[in-house]
Amino acid sequence: MNALTEQIFESLFNQITTPISVIKANPPEFTIAALNDQYRKNSGTPPGEIIGKPAFDVYKPWDEASSKQFELLKSGLQQAITEKNVVNLPVLMFESPAEDGKTVNQTWWQIEINPILSAGNKVEYLMCNTLNVTDQELTRRSVGRAKQKEDQLHKELREVNGELMAINEKLTATVEELRLSQASLEQLNGELETRVASRTQILAENEKRSRSILDALPQIAWTSTLNGEVDFYNRRWYDYTGLDLDTTSWQQVIHPDDLQYNLDKYSAILQSDKPGEFEIREKGKDGIYRWHLVRIQPLFGESGEIEHWIGTATDIDALKKLQQQKDDFISIASHELKTPITALKASLQLLDKMKDNLSAEMLPKLIMQSRKSMQKISTLVDDLLNLGRLQQRNLQLNKTTFTISEMLNASCNPISVAGKHIFYISGDKELQVHADEHRIEQVIVNLVNNAVKYAPDSNEIVFFIQQINDMAKISVKDNGPGIPNDKLPHLFDRYYKVDHAEHPGSGLGLGLYISSEIVKRHSGEMGVESELGKGSTFWFTLPVNG
Repeated sequence: MNALTEQIFESLFNQITTPISVIKANPPEFTIAALNDQYRKNSGTPPGEIIGKPAFDVYKPWDEASSKQFELLKSGLQQAITEKNVVNLPVLMFESPAEDGKTVNQTWWQIEINPILSAGNKVEYLMCNTLNVTDQELTRRSVGRAKQKEDQLHKELREVNGELMAINEKLTATVEELRLSQASLEQLNGELETRVASRTQILAENEKRSRSILDALPQIAWTSTLNGEVDFYNRRWYDYTGLDLDTTSWQQVIHPDDLQYNLDKYSAILQSDKPGEFEIREKGKDGIYRWHLVRIQPLFGESGEIEHWIGTATDIDALKKLQQQKDDFISIASHELKTPITALKASLQLLDKMKDNLSAEMLPKLIMQSRKSMQKISTLVDDLLNLGRLQQRNLQLNKTTFTISEMLNASCNPISVAGKHIFYISGDKELQVHADEHRIEQVIVNLVNNAVKYAPDSNEIVFFIQQINDMAKISVKDNGPGIPNDKLPHLFDRYYKVDHAEHPGSGLGLGLYISSEIVKRHSGEMGVESELGKGSTFWFTLPVNG
């Protein structure tokens, strides 16, 4: 590979926003050969203390659990060398100090090890790509805890049922003793009546206790006869449905599209004599249908036969919506990433074919195409990473004092050189703030990219800097087509995208959401003013003194 091609690949390697390390295939040392820029930022350790040193001298286990994870990593590296194939390790958990210096952040990572072969088909290096899967792991654990809690409630109900069966057995034995002797029964007629009354009272008290337990549950609960006829609803049922004792009917609550499905599933469970579960939509007193997880299980009598059925309905509407939202987001992200990756792959393949005969005219075009594709990938991945940090409350701020106008010049110069847009900075050009310059630069670049993207005919983009009390206000104005009023309240919502004739549904709908969250973390505000045909002005504020 010639020097120019090496330079291009090194530039692309360092623009990838997931941490990547390249390790020499020389076990047991596994010498660290190279790290991309994102890995260096994440590690917080100077490259000179890492590169050229054995990996497991630099990174060492801190307890027995982490020692096992390091052994898995070593085993994966050796496996990639032996099999000359990609190795995907199980999810590994690492701990790091939080920003307050008192608590510990837990993150989960998926590591992919790719062998790099020499001309002689020998594994020469190992490229390790790390992917943060903390969000998925936390969601999985949260669902597991919720299910565990519900299982515990069902266990308590089974214990109460066992107590009732034990009491019933004792009472039955007492009645049997009285039945054996007619004479004794006649003599102790008064005693028998007392015991029967006592048994009736105990059963009533136990039934009252059982219903009190069901009333205390946070889920909807009910009991039904052997043929499925409901004979008791708990308090949560009436609170949720708004129905009263005389008018209550579960057919009124089930969504019409789910009614037959509910009947079929319920009937199948009753006929199987085994516990079962299914999901349906149930209407609340506000008229809104919400997804519920319905669980049915039998209650056995002293003879071992089923005497009753008990059911619960747990509200899982938020989980269903979250899952749908995640599925939609993954679909959008996959689609958005596919286009620039395909373009980048085509450019690299063409570079590879023409590397020995590149023309002065063709090379700049291929490099520019590669850079544009890489920038799109970098922006999308940055949005995904920032979203993950925001959800984990793990977006760290490294505040310094800097001049706003100087930051604006540095941020917009590459865009100005590459395109036809002209940037003007007006207002207080000496105003300084104490903030995370890198994060604020991300906000500016996002606003400018949006102006270039959605207002392509607006050649001028104007920045205005002013101090209002103890806050600095930065405005970005374009002379584009403007934004309809009905869309303005939603611009900073997560996943919201403004449709445009030239860019229908493009992007992940995360840029403005992430930007507003970064500003909020600085105790500032973000807003927009727009008029159709006259352009748009996005603004945000930052504390002057941090």
